[in-house]
Amino acid sequence: MRRLVLLVGLPGSGKTSFRGRHPKWAVVSKDDIRRTVFHRDFDLDYEDAVERIFTAALVETVQSSVQVVCVDNTNLTRAERQPLIEVACLSDREPVAHVMPLLPLKVMYERKQQQLEDLVHDYPRLKVSGFPKDRYEAMYSRYEAVGEDEGFSKIINEVPLLSPLRHKKRTRMARRKRIRRVDELKPLPLFAQ
Repeated sequence: MRRLVLLVGLPGSGKTSFRGRHPKWAVVSKDDIRRTVFHRDFDLDYEDAVERIFTAALVETVQSSVQVVCVDNTNLTRAERQPLIEVACLSDREPVAHVMPLLPLKVMYERKQQQLEDLVHDYPRLKVSGFPKDRYEAMYSRYEAVGEDEGFSKIINEVPLLSPLRHKKRTRMARRKRIRRVDELKPLPLFAQ
């Protein structure tokens, strides 16, 4: 059966990394719209347009023949998830929730800050305005656990993988070591006299 997969989790919980492990899924994401259409991470001035584009993209995608449509947003509350469950039912798709791990606030916020630093580094043309801690705390306090009574056919609680922070640090360290090794190489005396 065709599915509508809702990723549920706070910013920095691993939703985008998780969806990256499913390259055949068609993904609809407000973050992708912000970054590709408006070249920014988050800006309240653009959110109405982001919402309209997201809604249109979701309608078109669920009506397509693709097997799995993934909604990569926070989907933190029942009220946010309910319309998406209805969209799944109206489009003859099985609604499935993949719930990302809820870690302590401090850990989650640090992960989000690291993501923003990586965005600045990896996409220098992207306008990244930051994520104030009070705004993150408000999102954290709004989070509602996914319940079996919401209408999902499956609720899959994802287990925490290697922390992206540690993974990113290992990747950066490996990259630095490769650069150092290249710098330390002496040229071969191919044309020595």
